[in-house]
Amino acid sequence: MKRDMELTNKNNTDDKYDLLVSELKNICDDKEIIDQDEIKSVFKMEHYSKREYFVKEGDIPNKIGFITKGLMKYYYIDFDGNEWIKYFSAENDFVASYASFLYQTPSLYYIEAMEDTTVLSINFNSYFNQINKSRTWCNIARKYTEKIYYEKEKREASFLKETGSERYASFLKEYKHLTGRISIKDIASFLGLTPVSLSRIRNKKQGKINK
Repeated sequence: MKRDMELTNKNNTDDKYDLLVSELKNICDDKEIIDQDEIKSVFKMEHYSKREYFVKEGDIPNKIGFITKGLMKYYYIDFDGNEWIKYFSAENDFVASYASFLYQTPSLYYIEAMEDTTVLSINFNSYFNQINKSRTWCNIARKYTEKIYYEKEKREASFLKETGSERYASFLKEYKHLTGRISIKDIASFLGLTPVSLSRIRNKKQGKINK
């Protein structure tokens, strides 16, 4: 029985690393070789309970994570104590206060688990050791940076060019797989709306659907 449990735990662990290897291959278009044994040697499994922080504002981040199970949110706290969400990360996505990680400066925002979350994380030294010795990792780091820049630019444009209703429609399209896991309050915060304004938009949208 004990042997069966050990094998099950090993398979579950391997499955999580398989997810990471698959995502790394997607990032580099599956052209380079990703050594799973090497991945296991530099990425360590961590578990975060709901409401536990991956990074706090003011911390100097020392790791990048890959979420294998769960959900996290990135957010700022303004002078009045209001929470403004900038991003969500769920399964098969990386999580990091990336600019602060790269430059080893204090994070400007919090990253908090919205559910019990499992993460495979790589620390600062290991990350740059991989980049310095591997063209594959250079490619992965470059493409990950490009993705972050693209997402940032797209989000900025949405606030400048889209109405609240249009931002909500974009949210439903992009985060459809997460809508049942994120509260109305958090969705409103992400969209730069009040919960009351978002409720009006949702009711109006539902009314059009029912006609």
